[in-house]
Parts: sequence; structure tokens; C-alpha cells
Amino acid sequence: MPDKSLTAAGRHVPAAGFFGLVPTLAWNTFRTCNFRGALRMLTGISSDVNQRTLARPAVIAGPGLFHGVDCRLRLLPAAENTGIIFRRVDLAARPEIPANVRYVIPGSRRTILSANGATVETTEHLMSALAGLQVDNCVVEISARELPAVDGSSLPFCEAILEAGLNQQSALRRTTSISELQRISEPSNGQWIECIPGYSEDLVIDYLLDYGPESPLPSQSWAIQVTPELYMSEIAGSRTFVMAAEVEALQAAGFGRHLTGRDLVVFEKDGSVIDNRLRWPNEPVRHKILDCIGDLALSGLNFSGRIVARRSGHKLNHVMAEFLSTIENNRTAVGRAA
Repeated sequence: MPDKSLTAAGRHVPAAGFFGLVPTLAWNTFRTCNFRGALRMLTGISSDVNQRTLARPAVIAGPGLFHGVDCRLRLLPAAENTGIIFRRVDLAARPEIPANVRYVIPGSRRTILSANGATVETTEHLMSALAGLQVDNCVVEISARELPAVDGSSLPFCEAILEAGLNQQSALRRTTSISELQRISEPSNGQWIECIPGYSEDLVIDYLLDYGPESPLPSQSWAIQVTPELYMSEIAGSRTFVMAAEVEALQAAGFGRHLTGRDLVVFEKDGSVIDNRLRWPNEPVRHKILDCIGDLALSGLNFSGRIVARRSGHKLNHVMAEFLSTIENNRTAVGRAA
């Protein structure tokens, strides 16, 4: 486990929108067609203070990102205070795996959970969608060990959730306020993530993506307040990405052999994208924030404050989620019962 440090980051990135980045025309058209109705459905969600679950089941199917095995996923309504639970319906005992950082096991480039003799892989995009849309309670039935990759983003999950509808429940959603600065770092490669107390009940994530001067990707910084509306319009559509130089090694290890450049974002040495187009000029840093939201949701908490990260990946995200899970005693109810 990386060493923890209480040193301040000493940097601040302007809020989302400062950079004036505009989506490509094709993606902007796609968003206009697909998000208009979804955003209408989201009106008022961010101000609700009661727990929510789906109004009815939602179904998504497709091959997994790493293993390519077809998976049918059903998102089911769940009782208040259930949290998020995965259920392996392809196994005889239908074992359940709580979406909690206690059940994280090591895995390269993805989040893997294991409990009750079963595992579930690549949970981060669905967990991000549920957290981003503030879905508190859901049973996720899956017919294979890895969730569908869909388009490499969380947008198809979000669309399925919103099509199913959301029901407000009686129990309060409870929000934990970050009360102390905590940094987790990997000094050997310059990666770190920290949580900082905020001045409101909002969550802001501030991310610096910098792989160094030899990387095909230029340094990207972005910060955004995480609300359901902004999540849907600015984060959900960002896709997973990889460098062309990494693809051969991954496929040699048996991962992603079914994928092409049309299934995810692959960067060439010169920074160009193979057989695809970026949805935003800074799509990679947006996707890193998407992953961060999904991994930190494994803390089991809703929290307010500021998360600041530099090159943080799943490993550091998981350690931060573990720390956040320990501050439950500071949790306070927000709002009033319905």
C-alpha cells in the first residue's frame, strides 16, 4: 500500500469551463439528440436529499472490455440502505458481492471485486454511472465475471438507468464532509491523490493528467463539480483510452483481443487517434475523473469536499476509497425525510 502523507498539494486548477474546450461537431450533435430528454429527466435530482433506486429493471448486454465474454446485466430496484450489490446469476449459488472497497482485489487497469467465492471485473464505469446519477440502492445481476464494455464510457449505463426511471425512497441520503486533508502517493512515479475539506455540500474533482514529455498525450488539467446534470453532459460520454504501444502487450497477455480502434480510444505515437474521433479535446482527463468517481464510490459513502489528483489510477483511488470509508463517524444527515 502506498505511503500516506499529509502534505498539501500546493496547486489549484480553475473550475470546469475555464479552458473553453468545445466538443467536436459530431459528438455535439450526438449529445443534442441523446441528452436533451435525459437532462429533462434529471431536473431537480441534484437537490434531492432522499435515497433513490431504479423505478424498474434496466438491461444492458455486450462483451466485456478485457475478456470479451458476452454478459447480460440487469439493474434491479433495491430497498433503501441496500447500497450497490453485484449478483453472479451464472453461478449455481448466485453469490452476491457488495460494491465496497473491502472486497477489492489486485487487477491491472481495472477494478475487480471478490466475495463469497465469486468475482466481478471492470466495475468502475457502472459504479461511476450510479454514483454520478445519485442512485443509492441497486442490485446488479450479471451473467459473466466482467461487465459489458459498451462504448468504453458510462453513457450507455446512464441512458439505461434514466430510461428505467428513478424512485425517491423514504430514507435520507447521508453525506460525509471531508474534514481533514489526506494525501496518498506513489513517490516513485509522481502519482498522488488527496482529499481536501470543502466549503459546501458539493463534491469537486480536480485532475492533472501528465504522462511526461515522451507521451503522445499532452498534459491535461480539468476540474468539475459533480452533479447529476454535469455528470451526464460532461463526464459520462468520455471513453477509456490506451496507447498503441500498449495494445500489443495487452493482447499478448490475452486482454482485449476482440477490440479494434472503433471500440475505444487508441492513441498513436504522434497523438493521433486510430479509427476514431475524440468527443472532447480533453476526453482522456474527463475519463480519468469518470474512473475516479466509480472507484471512490466503493467507499460506500456520499461525500462533499474536493478531490485533487495527479495521474492517479485505480490503485491509488482504491486506497483513497478505503480512507474515506473510515470517516463514517463524521457523516451527517442532509435535508429532511420525505
